[in-house]
Amino acid sequence: MTLHIVSKSPYTSGALKECLGAFTQDDSLLLIEDGVYALRHEALETVPSTQIFCLEADTTARGQQQLAVNMDRVEMIDDARWVQLCTEHQPIVSWFR
Repeated sequence: MTLHIVSKSPYTSGALKECLGAFTQDDSLLLIEDGVYALRHEALETVPSTQIFCLEADTTARGQQQLAVNMDRVEMIDDARWVQLCTEHQPIVSWFR
């Protein structure tokens, strides 16, 4: 069970595309920083909804909470839950290209 962390926008980086290319059935996806712009991206439709997490503070800071089309498929989390996800997954991969 890999935790994939995407921190770059899918509109300016290939990080999300590369991440989803390596994604397997038991993996989870965490969107942070500019990665929260993926909430508006159709590529998220390929990820099971129970496995998508997004750092709420980054979503709010970037004004994406109202614009996101995939919000019903995403669990918004805080820093404490992020730490918990890190303890539940092995390995953890950060995608930032």
